[in-house]
Amino acid sequence: MTLPHRLDFYNSPEGAAEYLEEYEKSHRKISDKRERKLLSGYFQRVGEIHRTLDLPCGWGRYLPYLQSQSELVYQSDWSHDMLALGQERFGSDSSAGRFRSLGNQLPLASQSMELCFSMRLNHHLVDPAVRRKHVEEMFRVSNQWVIFSYFDNNSLKSWTRRVRKFFGGKKGLKNTLLRSEVREIAAQAGFEVVADPMLFAIGSGHRIVLAKRQS
Repeated sequence: MTLPHRLDFYNSPEGAAEYLEEYEKSHRKISDKRERKLLSGYFQRVGEIHRTLDLPCGWGRYLPYLQSQSELVYQSDWSHDMLALGQERFGSDSSAGRFRSLGNQLPLASQSMELCFSMRLNHHLVDPAVRRKHVEEMFRVSNQWVIFSYFDNNSLKSWTRRVRKFFGGKKGLKNTLLRSEVREIAAQAGFEVVADPMLFAIGSGHRIVLAKRQS
């Protein structure tokens, strides 16, 4: 799980405001543009769908985009204040429903969504078992498609961080998953990873996964 002090801050008005401000920064705008370019190609494969889960939804960064692809978008987040900020920005009727939950403990029936969408959560989860459980939950709840991001253990950025840590660097190691591990979890759940490119080959360790349930 995310470190307790960070989780508490995230679940606060100050944390919600900081998260909103973060995406006004130039480097965040660049990564957001790249994410959306990848997602555009993904949704050409997915096509229109009926029910989508957006977790963590934050203040609704992806809500308008997901609404253009899905008839119903259900939003979930751990932060009360993030959910409230999203409702304030987009209106109480802007989503099919908003509810609070953790990414590794979803209060939803198996295969109850056609798409589970989870961007930029996994790398915040400190416990490796929780990171795995988050991915497993995405596959459990979806009956068709899953789109999510994770930090690749073998990415250049992750290797660089480990080398610097070995030589006394102060920054901690990244919260990662192995690419083979993610594919194994998908296969065990009856999914195939259709695509999983790096967000950027240099400067980012994130992979953006598109997976489809096999009939």
